Amino acid sequence: MRVSQNIYTIALIITLMSNIPATAAQNTQTVKKELPAIKTEQPPTIDGVLNDVCWQDAPQAIGFTDQRTEKPAKNQSVGWLIYDDAAIYVGLHLYDDSPDKIVARQTKDQTGIGGEDWVSFSLDPFHTHQFSDRNFFMTNPLGTKYAHLATGRAAKSEWIGLWNAAAKIVQDGWVVEMEIPWQVLDYPNTTEPIRMGINLDRFQQRTGERSWWCNLGVQEFRENDGHWIDVLPPPRKRELKFLPYLIGGISETETSVGATPRSRQEYTARAGADLRYEVTPQLRLIGTANPDFDNIEQSVEGIDFSYSERYVGDRRPFFSEGGNVYNLGNLFYSRRIMDMDGGLKLFGKVAKTTSVGTLGNYHRNNQNFILRAKQSLTATSHIIAGFLSHHRPDADINSVGHLSGNVRLGKLSVGSSFTQSWEGEADGRTGDVNLRYNGSLFQSVLFGYFVDPDFVNNLGYRPFTGLRGGGLEGIISNEWREGLIRSIFVGANLIAANNYDGELFQRDFSVFSNFSTHSDYGLSINWHGGRFQEFTDSVFSIRLRARTSDQFNNVNVSYNWGERADKRIHRFSGNLNLRAYGFTAGLSSSIQWHFETRYQQILTLSYDFTPALSLGSRLIWQKDGFNIYFALRRSGYAGTDFFIILGDPNDLEFKQRLVAKVIRSF
Repeated sequence: MRVSQNIYTIALIITLMSNIPATAAQNTQTVKKELPAIKTEQPPTIDGVLNDVCWQDAPQAIGFTDQRTEKPAKNQSVGWLIYDDAAIYVGLHLYDDSPDKIVARQTKDQTGIGGEDWVSFSLDPFHTHQFSDRNFFMTNPLGTKYAHLATGRAAKSEWIGLWNAAAKIVQDGWVVEMEIPWQVLDYPNTTEPIRMGINLDRFQQRTGERSWWCNLGVQEFRENDGHWIDVLPPPRKRELKFLPYLIGGISETETSVGATPRSRQEYTARAGADLRYEVTPQLRLIGTANPDFDNIEQSVEGIDFSYSERYVGDRRPFFSEGGNVYNLGNLFYSRRIMDMDGGLKLFGKVAKTTSVGTLGNYHRNNQNFILRAKQSLTATSHIIAGFLSHHRPDADINSVGHLSGNVRLGKLSVGSSFTQSWEGEADGRTGDVNLRYNGSLFQSVLFGYFVDPDFVNNLGYRPFTGLRGGGLEGIISNEWREGLIRSIFVGANLIAANNYDGELFQRDFSVFSNFSTHSDYGLSINWHGGRFQEFTDSVFSIRLRARTSDQFNNVNVSYNWGERADKRIHRFSGNLNLRAYGFTAGLSSSIQWHFETRYQQILTLSYDFTPALSLGSRLIWQKDGFNIYFALRRSGYAGTDFFIILGDPNDLEFKQRLVAKVIRSF
């Protein structure tokens, strides 16, 4: 009965979504804007100076709106947009009444541009208004570039695509020019002019003002994007790219001869390669042979107490490429795949509103396969189907099937999912349903879920099974453009769950708050309490931050105290980041008194010779061991990448190991 009820719920939601008109969720107060597509015979010189002849007759994007106040932005912007068969060209003049207070810090391309002034051009070539089809190109007043492409791509510049930008601070603000080659983008294969979704948005760090050409609001409802009309993109050229690497190294290992330990040297040499091929103009094939995972600096798991396994992010590029297309949330936790001899991924569009993503990998101890398909129904609704398979030679095949859907009407959205697993004679199910309200000042969610005791997903992140429960969360947030307080964020949530025999599993209640000031200070105060099985929790925490917007020079300290798992707990932690004269240093420190005393100190140091060439180091000191490594790297830009690494970035203890790695794109 339970299975049939959940299947009925999914079917009902999908039926509702398929009958919703595309215009139903549009904000009637939002003015749709359009720019005609103008083709130029004289493309601009990308130098941050808007004196090229082509800009004189280019259509203008004017009338920027503050997303929070919904009033005209205090500091306006003007954009220009033209194209030819090679690229799209964007010009921007971003007016500022205090140009001497413009904030620009980041100098490395394709790294985070946060806590400073920036501007972004976004393009939705398939005009679906789905975030999964959205590309945006961002730059700061120094001309530093960051691109997010719809499919999700790894950090190698030649694979992201070589685009160009230049920026200059001038007497009345700052100016930007962008050149975005068509070859960087996925777009429809057409011989007739089409309509694309476009927008421009800007962030001013001094005031906190985020302004849009077509205002999406705080909620960023993408159906309110503007339009680029009658654009005729050129025929897409299919590309084949090859990225081989070579590694050579020496390490010292200890062996035992009788009772006497001895050290010996080991020499290693290995090679591998990645391949990228465009099967169709919208469908990409990525292959990897003998990938190098050992020399990628992974995230470090913290020491804070947890009843369950902690979720830790994955930085390996193979799992980043196409990640937006085959992403299945917690159903696929890529760190479950530890070793690979080879892998293949195929992802992209098979129709205007249909995308697919697959991933398969082989290792002598396990083989894995993932499939995800997404169908956009309207601008505010979609369905997703997925399948995962994990096979080990000594065990039954673990298979998982998934179906989910989501629809939004204005500020209200509903979503549901159902997942089935099979392994040998056992099978299990999990499902959930949620109702969300996403207003500009108030956001809330009401949800319910179940997880069968026999549900098994060896590729996913699911710490507990055998549960039925639900919860409620409400958040109030606001911003002010002047005065003492810059923003507030206050909320509370309640989660309750029982196991399948009716016994209490979890009763959690949390209250949380965050305040920031225009003088760049922040304060967070939180409380979490309740029960977890037979244990009682009640923990307070307070966190103070200074220079909250500056990712290079900042400090924060926090203190947690109370009762966790029926034991007193105290934890001090803090972070300090400094940058000067090309040197960057970061210190993260934690010490916790609970069942036992635990500590963790992480020190990172780097020196930038150029934006592409740097010398870096990370030291980790904790109860489990002491590790340090050093790396000289040239990466993130076009041309040959190389790494010279002393030590092992992911070991618990220092390893006497020297490795050189060279990567070249063809």
